[in-house]
Amino acid sequence: MDPINHNYGSLGRVYKAMFDYEAQDDDEVSFQDGDLIINVSNIDGGWMTGEVQRTGQVGMLPANYVQLANI
Repeated sequence: MDPINHNYGSLGRVYKAMFDYEAQDDDEVSFQDGDLIINVSNIDGGWMTGEVQRTGQVGMLPANYVQLANI
């Protein structure tokens, strides 16, 4: 079963990472291509906040590195 098809209804908006990203500051999160980002909220200036499901890290991430997951 494709992991993207699981029921994530209680996890808010879910995005999938399209690229690896290494946090550049303490308030950012690192993630890998394919990671799911849950409970995502938009911030001005092309940034979002969310939780990397794999690591549990919560923080800011660049919006152009993720896409809305088709779940």
